[in-house]
Amino acid sequence: MTRAFWAIWSVIIAAVLAGPVRAEGPEDTVSWIYTSLAALGPAETKGLAYLSAPANRSQYLSQRMVAFYDANDTYSEFQMLACVDYAFDVPGNDFNANEIAQSLTVTSTGDNQARSVTASFRNFGALYRVTYDFIAEDGYWKIDDITGPGYRVSQIDCKAKTALEAEIAQSAEKESQGAAYPGEAARYCYMTGGDTLQLDVAADGRAQFDVESVQGNGHFCMARGEARWTGVGWVYEETLDGGPCRLEFLITATQGVRLTDADWSCKPSLCGARAALDGLTFDRASQVDCVQMPAR
Repeated sequence: MTRAFWAIWSVIIAAVLAGPVRAEGPEDTVSWIYTSLAALGPAETKGLAYLSAPANRSQYLSQRMVAFYDANDTYSEFQMLACVDYAFDVPGNDFNANEIAQSLTVTSTGDNQARSVTASFRNFGALYRVTYDFIAEDGYWKIDDITGPGYRVSQIDCKAKTALEAEIAQSAEKESQGAAYPGEAARYCYMTGGDTLQLDVAADGRAQFDVESVQGNGHFCMARGEARWTGVGWVYEETLDGGPCRLEFLITATQGVRLTDADWSCKPSLCGARAALDGLTFDRASQVDCVQMPAR
């Protein structure tokens, strides 16, 4: 091959590695994301990884997307808690860069204020489509959202680690103080198998409870008392037989009630040897009209 050929090829490679700084529009940026994957060089100089890198993201991403990536970066030492642990440009754990570049087609719609650009490509034989929404911001086209198989970035709730910690702390403080009860006085009754639960809730959130559970070999639990509203359910705290008892009635995601006796502090006083209240659950489907409850 001639020196002229290699000189031209070197210029092309340098341009790819330098990033889409001369891209004429959104379509060029999206094309570069995928064609750059086949270029020489480290992974952080290619694709969306390059555009979203901390040093580059404000140049290519909208303020909203920058905030998303900044928040996700706060979990760099806690990857299990990160908002996302996958790349948005190529679905899956691996890819064939050459196959993607050769099969790539780019289409777009929109106007001079907002454009949607869809990249269609094959990876290991499977067809994928990823759409990039661009907006005109600060005089440049910037990526404002990305939609792929099973995800849309704008629908992923991502709070910075410090903000999430503050939210959890605030929720815990409300629970310890007893948050205001949001409802009205009401009676809730549940019955499933040999287990029954009745909650008589006052307007201020205090609940008179009555729970009975028949378990293995006829051993049973029985508890009655008053519990206070915590914001996520009710808690009963009492000294029984010389020791502390903390029994929680937590509202489940499906509007049922789950009992928690975390360290079995209540079990010795309220249950037989082979019975326990911890984990006892009354699903929403087990709620009944209180007139059906057995007489005490």
